[in-house]
Amino acid sequence: MKKTVSVNIKGLNFLIEEDAYELLHQYMDRLNHALRNDKGKNEIIEDIELRVAELCSSKLNERKQVIELDDIRSILETLGDPSLYIDEEATENNSTKQSNIPNDKTVSEKRLFRDTDNASIAGVCAGISNYFNIDVVIIRAIFLVIFLFGGFGFPLYVILWIVVPKANSTIDKLRMRGKPITVESVRVEVETAAERIKNESKSFANRMRNDENVGRRFSVLGKFITGAMGIAFICLGLLLLVLFLVTGIGGIQFIPAQSETGFLSISQLSELVLRNSSDYRLAWWGVIIAGTSGILFVLLLGAKLLFRIRNKWSRITLSLLFTAGFVGTFICIPVGLKTAREMAIEGEIEREVGSVNVAELEIVTNAATFQFSPEFKIKSEGKYGMIGLKENKIVQGGIHLTFKQSKDSVYHIYQNLSAHSFSHQNALIKAKHIEHSIYIAANKLHINSSYSYPKKDKLRDQEVCVIIEIPDGKFVKIGGTRVPSFENEKVADETKLYYDKDKFYYNEDGFLQGDGSYIP
Repeated sequence: MKKTVSVNIKGLNFLIEEDAYELLHQYMDRLNHALRNDKGKNEIIEDIELRVAELCSSKLNERKQVIELDDIRSILETLGDPSLYIDEEATENNSTKQSNIPNDKTVSEKRLFRDTDNASIAGVCAGISNYFNIDVVIIRAIFLVIFLFGGFGFPLYVILWIVVPKANSTIDKLRMRGKPITVESVRVEVETAAERIKNESKSFANRMRNDENVGRRFSVLGKFITGAMGIAFICLGLLLLVLFLVTGIGGIQFIPAQSETGFLSISQLSELVLRNSSDYRLAWWGVIIAGTSGILFVLLLGAKLLFRIRNKWSRITLSLLFTAGFVGTFICIPVGLKTAREMAIEGEIEREVGSVNVAELEIVTNAATFQFSPEFKIKSEGKYGMIGLKENKIVQGGIHLTFKQSKDSVYHIYQNLSAHSFSHQNALIKAKHIEHSIYIAANKLHINSSYSYPKKDKLRDQEVCVIIEIPDGKFVKIGGTRVPSFENEKVADETKLYYDKDKFYYNEDGFLQGDGSYIP
């Protein structure tokens, strides 16, 4: 029967026989005395205690719950006698005495760890190099080859990065190299790490001293670059401010259009695009908030760079301006989504204008005119701008022309109207609201190069297309330009063929501009 004591070693509780505890306590006292002049004393003691706890744990099992005297003797024999390894009077004989230690009791099991001390990225290759005792360059070359040619080098490296533990403690680093975990090996490892850190610090200090002049040059260059960037940001902010005040707040009319008041402003154009007044007001506030915040952000950032302002209030103000700009943009997003929804679905209607049997059909382009003076005849077309506004109507110029091969010897003319909206039914209604003049008179086809629709329908991609079916061997004449005979062209250009009812027919598109000129 023996008396036991409870001992806490590095956070682990053990039951140890009293005489075994006395032996372990004496060992730690001798170790403290031997390391009294060592700079890494505390780290070595902690590593040795951690190793003792690890070895004690290995001695226990389900049937054995107490550390005995023989267990402590075996553990201390593995660690080595401090007076044998570290003795101020016998430092010269260390290497000789170490050679007399039995190797079978000091050899440590080798384990795979990541060696971050010699790492290029995460220490995976360096750890594998230590485990297999292979040059790390070879390991890195292997990873590079399987990355370039196998394609799985990168994911394999990431997996090993996650799975393989990092060698944090001195014991981990000894076990990574397969070295014995003894007092002397721990001391040497700690001293080596300290020396490495010291050398790296000296090297860094030397580099800093040698590069002091270069650093000054880079500092001057950096100040010049940041100053130039500050001036550029301030100039950009002032330019944006002027544009924002003139075009946005001031409401200057600069968008080409034909209307009673002249050109259009951004707000006037927005009223023709946005669905209703509530969307317009929401978009207006969003643009005001986002625009003002963005311009002030650019100006303040420029001043911060130019005058090297580094106080916390400038950072807080920039953050608030950025947040306000984000809020303004977020306000505009619903309006943009609603407007995009208005353009989602196309509605298309078509009617037959008539047919005519002539040798050659001539197209006459007509423009809307108004009475100016009985003595003068208007010669100019007045076709300028993106759109036109007349009373409560939107006027647009440009008619699409599609020429197809007629299935008989007669010219057939069709008028196709299309528009977009959030539903097919609504799109069809908007398409039906389009007013476009087209008629056949004196064996000529009269086509107005412009069309109009109610302003309340908004800009919803309204289009007019005139489809003309031309018989084989006949032509269409537009302002002196002849559309070639389909009989000749259908063989020459197969890309313009279309298939209908078991037969290929020729197809060609053109565009009648607002001024009446034709573009094939």
